[in-house]
Amino acid sequence: MSSISRDLWGRKLKLEIYPEGGEVSSDAQSLALERLCSAWEVVEKSAAKLKEYCAKDSDGGDMGNVFRYVMPRYLFLPTVQKKRTVALMCDYRFDPEHGIALVFENETLREIGPQDIIL
Repeated sequence: MSSISRDLWGRKLKLEIYPEGGEVSSDAQSLALERLCSAWEVVEKSAAKLKEYCAKDSDGGDMGNVFRYVMPRYLFLPTVQKKRTVALMCDYRFDPEHGIALVFENETLREIGPQDIIL
């Protein structure tokens, strides 16, 4: 299993990389990961949208420190790659069973929701 270390939302994190279907990633999966890593500022900027998403579950609580609610764990690379797709999979305080996923397509944040949206 491989991993990357990145600054994310003000913290240095080590994120495991999980290609769907096992440890061998396809060329499409590798390209999606490479491009997202090259455009990492897109992931950094996703904090604002993530805070909006979390605010609806927190009854208007303070969203100042996103790590109070969300903890990034790994990058998921789906097998089917019609677009360059990578999901940042996180633990989520308000839904520990399903967690939360930030789905990036072609280096753009497409969707935030339960991990089921990408699995």
